[in-house]
Amino acid sequence: MTSAFFDDWEKRKQYVELPLGRRIAFIDSGGPGPVLLMLHGFSDTSRSFSMLEPYFREYRLIVPDLPGHGVSSLGQGLNVADFAETIDHFLTLMGVSRIFLLGHSMGAMTAIELAARRGDAIRALALISATVEPDFGPESQLTKDILALRDPIRPTAGFLHDWYSCSQPVDFGFLSKMKQAAANMPAAIWHGVLRGFADTNLHHSASRIKKPVFCIAGSEDPLFGETHRQRLLEAFPEARTITLAGHGHNPHWEDPQGVSALIADFFADVMSDVSHS
Repeated sequence: MTSAFFDDWEKRKQYVELPLGRRIAFIDSGGPGPVLLMLHGFSDTSRSFSMLEPYFREYRLIVPDLPGHGVSSLGQGLNVADFAETIDHFLTLMGVSRIFLLGHSMGAMTAIELAARRGDAIRALALISATVEPDFGPESQLTKDILALRDPIRPTAGFLHDWYSCSQPVDFGFLSKMKQAAANMPAAIWHGVLRGFADTNLHHSASRIKKPVFCIAGSEDPLFGETHRQRLLEAFPEARTITLAGHGHNPHWEDPQGVSALIADFFADVMSDVSHS
């Protein structure tokens, strides 16, 4: 991708108005379908999936900024369940029903909650760097670092450098824009999402999902490592799973073509199974 492509991302955003004067910003690729909803991670924006777009041209991609992230309004809460409720309402306003679903990190957690809500409306679910128990613990250095954030947050701060570190080379211009968007997010939202993680356990929601699930992880993920992967497998014992050697928390940035191919093959298998049933 060229830097010009990334610069165009914000210009392409559309908006849906929600009650109480709130709005959700989103990208709609306008592809021929089926619909693929993409949900980004903590402190990211819809731009997180910009490098995947060229590999899903046969889909209609709908990629929102989650509440309080990017240029979407803050919702009524900062728990994963709150994000799922907002996106559920957003899909209703968009007139979208049957969807494929892709989530990364916090977006994967939101996708689990959304899939539990929407049931048969979800055709299949792909999760990147997911967990069902996201609490980092009150004494962890990451928790302390996030709670220490104060406005204004500098995009060049050491914390954001570490937060956006990747195990494989990633385009510098892309990462710079991601860091800037993260720095623009008020510290209170960082704190609120973190506290929401401490109250989040998705085992029950996962148990309600009866559609095919694909879990992608990086072997070098510093946030959700082996213990998280094991708990995810326990929550989805029949899921297709793959751990990418040498990849970190953002494998879709580190290898967008390869990760896209894995996801596209999974969705194609789901569609093939349906057509033969």
